[in-house]
Order: sequence, then structure tokens, then C-alpha cells
Amino acid sequence: MGSLKQIAFTRLRLITLLGIMVTLIVVLSFASPVFLTRSNFINIVVHSSVLAILAIGLTFVILTGGLDLSVGSVVAFAGLLGVLALRSTGNVVLALFVSVASGTAMGIVNGLLIGYLQINAFIGTIATLAIYRGATLTITGGHTIPVRDETYNFLGQQGVLGIPVIIPVIAILYIVFHFVLRRTVFGRSVYALGGNHAAARVSGIRVRLTTLLVYALSGGLAGLCSIYVVGRLQSLQPWAGQGAEFETIVAVVLGGINIAGGEGDLMESLIGVAIIAIILNAMHLLPAIDPFFQSIAKGGIIIVVLAIYERLKAYGVT
Repeated sequence: MGSLKQIAFTRLRLITLLGIMVTLIVVLSFASPVFLTRSNFINIVVHSSVLAILAIGLTFVILTGGLDLSVGSVVAFAGLLGVLALRSTGNVVLALFVSVASGTAMGIVNGLLIGYLQINAFIGTIATLAIYRGATLTITGGHTIPVRDETYNFLGQQGVLGIPVIIPVIAILYIVFHFVLRRTVFGRSVYALGGNHAAARVSGIRVRLTTLLVYALSGGLAGLCSIYVVGRLQSLQPWAGQGAEFETIVAVVLGGINIAGGEGDLMESLIGVAIIAIILNAMHLLPAIDPFFQSIAKGGIIIVVLAIYERLKAYGVT
């Protein structure tokens, strides 16, 4: 009976999310003649690309009951290490590898702190956020490093048949990791770990290793984001990724991922990303909306959505 209620709640949550997204699209199509154009939708996807990729890693982390507040700093530091490798060797393939590998390594550090040293995820990743950002600012002296490379330019700014390269990359990532989450032993371990740590350990799941892997995944995807960010800006900016962790958590929670772990779906996270991206796009299209209002709006959104979910539970849907 409980499982039937859970399925009903999941479907109702999905319908609610889709309803919010459709409502936003309809309202904004009347509010701005530019909104429903092909170029604007491509613009929405491009500007939310970092958010979409980071949301994959954060979904896995939060499903285990964890939290990763360091992803924005990882984007900056991994991007810096890749750019330094490019400048030192002139080998762009090595630079791309260094960005992803260093991001993964930073994620592994988070996983070791949380999974093996048992440090609280909130405290541990705030500490590494400060360390990674501080390292980036120390090495760069707070200055932007220009990057002039055709491969970075292609990955960050160019497209094929008018479609930016990052769009099919995101589509592939979501398809692959949706399969991993739903159809593999690792994915089932992620859900089990978020549902009950003690029960997961008793059932034979390697709790510490699973924790390490989800943080490594989050860091690796942040490293991948750094390549796109550097390519798009044609530079490494020491403040790159600042605030990305908050936007990503808002999108993931908006998408129905239970902040306590064990409940949610990657495709729902994608809908959450889409809603946040549409709202941010609307704030730029509608001149009447103060750009400084964005932070207030994002905070308000997460409060409203969580309140709706709790009301649904209170009415016995779960």
C-alpha cells in the first residue's frame, strides 16, 4: 500500500512540475514576443548548460543523503589547472583531461572526508569550497587568464548545423546517467544509501565506496563544466562558478529530489533545471524585473516548492 502511495505522489509531483513549466511558457509567450523564438530557446539551454550538468552530479549526491557545496569552486579550480596545463605543454587534449581528472580528484577528496572520515557533508564541502576557491584566487592573483585555443572555442561557442555542441553533450549525459541510476547496481545502491544508511550497510552495500563514487562523479562533471566555461568566455575567470552550487541545489530540490535522500529521479531534476532556466531567462527579457531580485526569487521558489511537497504528504499522498 505504501509503495502505491509513493508512486501516486511521484506522479503527482511530476504533473505539478510539468504544469509549472507549461504555465511559465504560456505566460511568458504573452509577456514577451521574443520568448517563443528558436534563438531564445537555444539561449536558455546554453546559459543553463553548467546548471544542467552540475545537477546530474548533485542528484546522485543528494540521493545518498549528502550535499556538495564545492561544485562552483571545483569548476574554477579545475578550469585553472586545465588552462595551466595548456600553457605549459601546448597540448589541448592533455588540458581537457587535466580539467576532468582534477575535478574528479577534488570530488574524491570530498568523498574521503565525508565517507571515510565521517565529516558532515555540509561542513566538509563548505571547507573544500573555501580551499578550492582560495587556491584559484591565490594562483591567478584574482586576475583573468585569457585562453586562445580553437578546441576550447569550438566546445564553448561553436555548433553543428546551428546547434551548440553543448546541447547534444547534455542530452547524452542525461540518457547515460539516467540508465546508470535506474538500471545498475550502483544506482540501486545510491537509492538504498539515501533511504537508510544502516540498512544499506547490513544489506551488503559498500556505503563508504558508494559515497566516494558519487562525490567523484560530482567533481568530474564540475571539471567537465570548466571546459565549457573556459571555452565560452575564452578565458579562465577566478570567480567562475560562484553561486552555481546554490542554483543547482535549488533546481534539484525543485525537481523533487528529497534533500534527505533516497527519493527522486534524474529526469525530474532536468525539469527543475528547465524551470529555473526559464525563470532566469524571463528576468532578463522583462525589463520591469530588477536583476537584483533574482536571488530573492530563487530562494522564494525553493520555499514554495518544498511547502507544496510537504502539503501533498500531509494530505496522505505518501
